[in-house]
This record gives sequence, structure tokens and C-alpha cells, in this order.
Amino acid sequence: MRRPRFRPAGSPAVYGVLVGTVTDGAEDPNSTHYEILIDAAGVSYRAAVNIRSEDHSEDIALFIPQYQGDTKIGLAALATGFVGFKPLTTGLAGKGLDYLRDDGLVDVGHMRPLPADGGGVSLSALLDAQIERAKADRGAVIIVVGNKFDDHTTTENLLFKLGRGVHDVHMMQGNPVDPDPKFDHSKDNRINGDGALFIRFSNAETVALFSRFKTQSTNTDDRGFAVE
Repeated sequence: MRRPRFRPAGSPAVYGVLVGTVTDGAEDPNSTHYEILIDAAGVSYRAAVNIRSEDHSEDIALFIPQYQGDTKIGLAALATGFVGFKPLTTGLAGKGLDYLRDDGLVDVGHMRPLPADGGGVSLSALLDAQIERAKADRGAVIIVVGNKFDDHTTTENLLFKLGRGVHDVHMMQGNPVDPDPKFDHSKDNRINGDGALFIRFSNAETVALFSRFKTQSTNTDDRGFAVE
């Protein structure tokens, strides 16, 4: 079961894209995320990237070591110009990413469960390797698409105690209705508003991470709700 979202009063979600450079990153033992510290022109952000669900079974992902697409948000242009957080619109005319509607973005049929950590290939190990590589490459740029939060008084027990950043770095549609309002993520459903992670290195090579939860439908209507 996915845990209820921590979103304090006065900290509304703003969907968009964050562009900056990697300062540090590590799996957070106190949460279900891999945390990445990002510098954007002197402003620090924390990217919370899901690598597991609470029951260690729901998160599925596709890690692409040599991503060839540019996406409708323009990865190449973002990597060479803009720095900071830029809001993106969602909905029918939205400018954000959509796993199910954007041609060439990602094949959700290739997404598979990956262990969060442990021996062998794991999401944590894959991210560790790319974060270290980005730290060593002075020209590397990280591009995180998701919901912005900004709460400097957060009480979460986090590895990196920073209340400004981006989370929901995963698909944001097809969530089923849950009778328990604490776990009802259907209110997050939308189209052209999915999250993803990209790191573009100085040689123009790009790695990408797309993820979703098994409970999310891959057949949705124009509001992002599951179609039976």
C-alpha cells in the first residue's frame, strides 16, 4: 500500500521541470525514495525519486542508459540554457510529459519491477552510479519533472533535511479510487502531467528513468482516470 502523501498546509503542488546540477545523492533509509541534492544557480533543491512502495512490491520502472528522445519539453534546450524550476501546464492542452500519449517518450510495456536495493541490479545502485558520474562531470545537467514543494519547516525524518524540491517523479494518471482518503491518489490523476528523471552529460549522452505503480492503469481518459 502506498503511504499517504506528506503535503503541509500552504505548500500546494506545482507541476513543472527542475534543471540544475547534481550536488549529492543517496537512498534514504527513512523513506521510500532516493534523494538527490540539486543546485540551481545557487538555490538548493531536493528531488525525491520513488524507488519502492511501502510493501516493496508496487513500484515498476524503466531505466534507459542511452535515451534518444528529446521529449516535448526539449531536453537538449533545457540542458544548455534554463536553470531553475519552470511550471508546466497539465490537462488536454498541457505542456507536460504524458507516458501514454507522447509519441516516443516511453514504452510502458517495457517497464518492469526492479529491486530498490540489495545485490545485483537495483534502482538504488543504478542511481548511485549515475549520480557519481554526474558529480564528476562538470557539464552534466539533471532534469527532474514532477511536483514542486516548498516547506522549510518540514518534520519528515529525511536523509537530506531540505524542505524545497520536487517529488511525484512518476506517472500521475490511472490511479484507482481508494475508500480510505489517506491513500486515495485518484485526486492526483491528470494527463500531460507525468514525472520523470533525466541526466544529460557533457557528451550529450542522456540517461532516463520512468516509473509508475502497478495499481495505475495504462488506459486512461482525458482526465487521467482509468478506463475499464
